[in-house]
Amino acid sequence: MESNTDASEVQVDTNVDDAPESQHFSKRRSKVWIHFLSLNSTETKDGKERALCKYCKTSSFISNSSYGTSNMQKHLEKCKHYSAYKKSSGVDGEEVEDNVYDQKVYRELVATAIIKHGYAFSWVEHEGNRRIHAYLNNQVRTICRNTAKADCLKLHKSLKNKLKETLHNVSGRISLTCDMWTSCQTEGYLCLTAHYIDANWKLSSRVLNFCHIDSPHTGSTMYTVLLDLLQDWGIDYKIFSITLDNASSNDKMQDYLKDTFNARGALLCGGAYFHVRCAAHVLNLIVKDGLKVIEHIVVKIRDCVKYIKWSESRKNAFRQSVKLAKIQETKALWLDVPTRWNSTYMMLDRAILYREAFKQMAVVDSSFRHCPNTEEWEMLEKIRDILEPFYDITMMFSGSDYPTANLYFGNVWRILMLLRELTKSNEAVLKKAAIEMKKKFDKYWFNSSGEDDYSMLFAFAVILDPRYKLSFLKYCYESIFEDEIEATLKISDVRFKLGMLFKEYAPETRVPYETSLTSGSNSNTMSTSSSDHKRKFDIFADYDKREATSSCAKTQLDIYLDDPKMDRKVELDILNFWKENEHRYGELSRLARDILTVPLTTVASESTFSIGGRILNKWRSSYIPENVEALITTRSWLFGYESTEDEEFVGSFVDLNEKKSNR
Repeated sequence: MESNTDASEVQVDTNVDDAPESQHFSKRRSKVWIHFLSLNSTETKDGKERALCKYCKTSSFISNSSYGTSNMQKHLEKCKHYSAYKKSSGVDGEEVEDNVYDQKVYRELVATAIIKHGYAFSWVEHEGNRRIHAYLNNQVRTICRNTAKADCLKLHKSLKNKLKETLHNVSGRISLTCDMWTSCQTEGYLCLTAHYIDANWKLSSRVLNFCHIDSPHTGSTMYTVLLDLLQDWGIDYKIFSITLDNASSNDKMQDYLKDTFNARGALLCGGAYFHVRCAAHVLNLIVKDGLKVIEHIVVKIRDCVKYIKWSESRKNAFRQSVKLAKIQETKALWLDVPTRWNSTYMMLDRAILYREAFKQMAVVDSSFRHCPNTEEWEMLEKIRDILEPFYDITMMFSGSDYPTANLYFGNVWRILMLLRELTKSNEAVLKKAAIEMKKKFDKYWFNSSGEDDYSMLFAFAVILDPRYKLSFLKYCYESIFEDEIEATLKISDVRFKLGMLFKEYAPETRVPYETSLTSGSNSNTMSTSSSDHKRKFDIFADYDKREATSSCAKTQLDIYLDDPKMDRKVELDILNFWKENEHRYGELSRLARDILTVPLTTVASESTFSIGGRILNKWRSSYIPENVEALITTRSWLFGYESTEDEEFVGSFVDLNEKKSNR
């Protein structure tokens, strides 16, 4: 277990040469030792310390100061394996030396290994680990846990300073995701993640903090902590949006943040597009309301899978039922986690594949009493078909390589059309489920209004996709409102608000030739000739001037919307499109960059929780919060969201392939 010593009090044992086991290292100054492995007396037959040739692995020499190293030098001159090594190294006939051992590099590698694999700091003190390192290089000076901890904190500080500089140099705005996590010791941690587009127009995501928050986790407490974190990073003046789940404390927290940032003039359009609700969380709420209608059938399937996976004999019996039913599938039978609806979808989908096998097992096993009847199986298939698009969209929204915001609006519109169609179903159960789901949909998306107009934000993102622009939006609104006039009014509202947001980026942007036109008009106005004096009484003069100006004052947004659309079926890297057209659309490309960066879900923060769960588990619970944050954030900076361990899975499975049943 780690001691709760503060980082500032850590004593680094740099003078490790004073250790008794290291005294003889300083005496071995000859370069010949690089080519030999040191064996202690317990590892040799004659009980003497010896040096074994690294290349032939057969010749050994007594490693005693009284014997010297001349015998080793002569052996290397005659060793065929050493000669072959020199030739393979590409330096035939010349002396080839191994890389010189560097204690600093060794300590950096140890710190990186601890961070990447989640080892305890005491790992460096394990006897077996130390013996391995000493065997590989007898110059290794092993370190203690406090030194390892100090090295990890030093690496964290170095990378944090580099990330601070990167965020400071980001030319666009930064979007955030924030979520709370509770450890196995019921301690609350806040994970803050930044999303931005770098100088190469690549979408980047970095975990900024994984900090402990004292209870209670109220909106005001979270606001205070979050504001301090943003100020520490120096990005509190360049925030575009924050994506949160639907917890009431999050709503309060973002209200406080919005008021503070607005008071400083740091938000665009008064923060109208600051707060974004997590799409995956909203989908989860919608689907759960639908699943409640068939909960009794879902429970039956869950009990069936539990029954089958209870023992090896039942698994074998089910495999036999699969054979008797002549089912060729080899996919696993899943048991869901009830709090994760996508795992419930997977459980239902797999169970339907083995529908006949379930029936067969009910015949041969009288204890198997949970098998659904024919009507329930048919109902399950229909519900599965309803959940499939939700599952696909959730997987798209929730990938660790999250999509750009232009994909959001079309997929949400697709869900609305599906629910609207199902509400007209003749099946009473399906209709009831669809009605419940649509109520929740309307609450969070369709009737969204007021200050947090995030549905408007993602409508902007569709417009900024050169394959769709306003035409696709108009098509969607016509199908939603079923009234062309109302759809046209909605489009006008979207276009107006997009124009207002664009003015925040380019308040006076016009095409170049307007400047010369305006300056010419001003010179005519300032003329004091008698003819100009008469024109003052021309009631159409102001009208003509306004028309002339408006016909020439095309903004970059107007130019973009007037340009022809791209083919919808073309595979498009939308960020690359705006990068290549930055010179043409100017400030509009800056607007597109910030909108397309907005994350649809909080999955980036949630992905970090699995790392936290491996570091803070019931066997290792004494880490102080500062060290937890250093380990988790540094791992994400070095290795992203990749996992070198078995990730937490959404359910357990029953393998139906006998050849793989022992894996």
